[in-house]
Amino acid sequence: MNAEFPGTTYARATRENDEEFKRALISEIIAAIAKVSICSDEPKIMAIRTGETVEALLSRLISFAAMSPHFDVPSHLREFAENAAKRIRRDVARARAEGTFDSLGAAKGGRA
Repeated sequence: MNAEFPGTTYARATRENDEEFKRALISEIIAAIAKVSICSDEPKIMAIRTGETVEALLSRLISFAAMSPHFDVPSHLREFAENAAKRIRRDVARARAEGTFDSLGAAKGGRA
């Protein structure tokens, strides 16, 4: 990937798992969320609307999964959904317990 066009090559796109692409994609998603979360009436304030963000990400996750013929097999879709649910429960609970995002105003019972 290069700075001028942060895409991928066809050869890389058709390979198995590509961790570099995944990291770049995560970075772009975070940047997009941050960009739309900057308040226009308050300088240097970012208000991440967690509910809307989670819903938007889930909606896009579903649409991308729906593009994959892999999920035409009911057992594949079920396994994906069950594993995703387990991962969400486990990782959200861990992050909340560890206070991972407390510095961003996510402390229990608080608001930024």
